[in-house]
Amino acid sequence: MKKVLILFIDAGGGHLASAKALAKAFAYKYGDEVAVQIVDVFKEVPFRPAQQIDETYRWLTGDGVWMWKAFWKTDGKEWVPNVLSKLLKPLLTPTLIQIFQSEKPDLVVSVHGLLNHVPSRILREDLHSNIPFITVVTDLVTAHPFWFCSEVDYCIVPTESARDRGIRYGMDANRIQVLGQPVDIDFAKSLGNKQEMRKKLGVEVTRPCILIMGGGDGMGRLYEIALAIESAAPETQMIIVAGRNPHLKARLEDRDWAVPTKIYGFTDLVPSLMSASDILITKGGPGSIAEALIAGVPIIISSYIPGQEIGNVEYVIEHDVGVYLSEPSEIADTAHKWLAPGFDRYDLMVTNARKIARPNASLEIVERLYQFLSRKEIVKPLD
Repeated sequence: MKKVLILFIDAGGGHLASAKALAKAFAYKYGDEVAVQIVDVFKEVPFRPAQQIDETYRWLTGDGVWMWKAFWKTDGKEWVPNVLSKLLKPLLTPTLIQIFQSEKPDLVVSVHGLLNHVPSRILREDLHSNIPFITVVTDLVTAHPFWFCSEVDYCIVPTESARDRGIRYGMDANRIQVLGQPVDIDFAKSLGNKQEMRKKLGVEVTRPCILIMGGGDGMGRLYEIALAIESAAPETQMIIVAGRNPHLKARLEDRDWAVPTKIYGFTDLVPSLMSASDILITKGGPGSIAEALIAGVPIIISSYIPGQEIGNVEYVIEHDVGVYLSEPSEIADTAHKWLAPGFDRYDLMVTNARKIARPNASLEIVERLYQFLSRKEIVKPLD
């Protein structure tokens, strides 16, 4: 049995979701032939601030967004990953050595930008191992330079734009490939007929349905957007996902909505919710966008994380699968217009979404990863 070690950091829900999607794809494709272990590296570091990086990330992309914007001013500066690596190496080396020696992987995969330069160098320089090390980039377009390490064996990216950035930041063009955004392989399988899915979810079958989400943490002005839709589009119904935001969920549930409204917290029913919906209103996260494309649902991006997700907004607009609007009133008016009879562009956006969707991305990625597990040249195992 071959063993794959996937490294991630729990800063934003997308990295863990991508790791799980790859693990499930490995299990589906190769069964007992491959074992996958997912490790949250910073949770293993015996340094409390590192273990709380998830809380730090939420602050940086919320109240501390001014600091996040300052960090993203380093985008395009190739020296930044080297400086950051020198700062992180003393912190991460003992933990990573312990992880590598304990897990004894045959392949290491990173799904986080901070886990490329340092872990790959520890493998090569500290442990003297040539075990394949591969990066799977999980930022859709505007991946920061720290994602790209010319010393890794291979780099897999979701879009051509991300590949262009990787080459610009030092990746060999022959070692970086576009295979799509990792999405749970059951997502496409779980999609169904719109009317049947609405019956299953207990929402009205004939009334147009708008799905409102704010990522796993329920970020953005979801409540205000819902109020605006209630006023501007009374012919619709809403499904609102508050995610891991209990205060938002309670606030939504306390209101007596004038249109049919179904409210969820964090849920695994996203494929069903998208199947039942005509429009997705969401923050500009890569996972939600990739899933909406697979489901063929036009997108209104209501917010985005500066720097990291601006490329996602541009991607949605460039391929005419949606728009970016920040004001709740504009979002509601646009949703009302899109759902009005005779609005031909709606069908065009649905068609465009399905053209660029990559429902089999996770399977294609693990097939490429498996080639590194099966390579014939001698690989020095970890002691």
